[in-house]
Amino acid sequence: MGTSIRLGKIFGIPLGINYSWLIIFGLVIFLMSSRFAEFYPQWPLAQRWATAIVTALLFFVSVLLHELSHSLVAVNRGIPVRGITLFIFGGVSQLAHEAQRPLPEFLVAVVGPLTSLLLALVCGGLWYFTGDFNSYWSAVLFTLFAVNLSLGIFNMLPGFPLDGGRVLRAIIWGLTGSYWRATQVAVRAGQGLGLLLLAGGIAWAVFGSFQGIWISLVGGFLLFVATSGYRQEALRESLKSYRVRDAMAADWTALPGEMPVASGEVLLALARGGYLGVLVEGPPNGVVDGRKLATLPRETWQFATLAQLMTPLSSLPTLDAEGAVFDAVEWMDAEGLESAPVVRGGVPVGLVSRAELQRLVRSRRPRSWI
Repeated sequence: MGTSIRLGKIFGIPLGINYSWLIIFGLVIFLMSSRFAEFYPQWPLAQRWATAIVTALLFFVSVLLHELSHSLVAVNRGIPVRGITLFIFGGVSQLAHEAQRPLPEFLVAVVGPLTSLLLALVCGGLWYFTGDFNSYWSAVLFTLFAVNLSLGIFNMLPGFPLDGGRVLRAIIWGLTGSYWRATQVAVRAGQGLGLLLLAGGIAWAVFGSFQGIWISLVGGFLLFVATSGYRQEALRESLKSYRVRDAMAADWTALPGEMPVASGEVLLALARGGYLGVLVEGPPNGVVDGRKLATLPRETWQFATLAQLMTPLSSLPTLDAEGAVFDAVEWMDAEGLESAPVVRGGVPVGLVSRAELQRLVRSRRPRSWI
């Protein structure tokens, strides 16, 4: 969230507001104030602007609830959430990784639009039963009804990266068993939708209304994100056969836990690679870091053993030797790790660096994206 204002956490999920959100917040207030002036000309200026500000704030609360529903279902389905960020085009839930099966993908995607439609139903019902259709709160409720209804319907359009596109991908994935084929179909639909909105918005702006500019911006954004999503998934597909073990350091050493740290073999291994694995007769195995050895008084080296100095694997972030390379890169980027021990069946079998993983990713990057 480097370009965002950190607001705290909701249900343990970090919440931030991108600086671009301030632009759209001001624009929404202006547009709502203008609309209230058109429909309620008898309202005093101060009341009109106050109502617009309240409506805009509640609108973004609605967007937050939409994204929060995605995040809570993702966490419930075992997908960690790094945070929620509100930005110029609405909001985004930053999932640590994509769903591994069609059903979680479907549930995480569909709950957002359903939340927006439920909010529209609540706001519409409250508006209808208030009876006083010229009051300030009536205007707020009707506006929230309209925007949440629009948000729910728009997000269910079947094109990636919209929620409807993810629902489409989940359905095709479930029917065909191919995540890659489902992604291709959903992305193509998203690109087509983005082009349609981009062209239609430009035409509307030229021949009709200023609001067409906003439609064209949304279309351009959808086209960009859909294409970026295709590139990422194409790269993931090209790396499908590569595992973390393919990028492990060749100079990795694992030694018995009873070996003294002053042993020449230990010192040579640490000087060569900076890390070495420690194997003990019973769990847990561990890892010794050369930097930790440097903090140990030299006169104790001949008495201390690797088992005493090691950090247990259970307390370290580790990678599975058979894990996918692309997933490992994403995980290390998210955790800010430069290197990590690699394990197989609870035994340390190597060390992998983020730089080496990225090098393997770059070497397999497809020549053509589309």
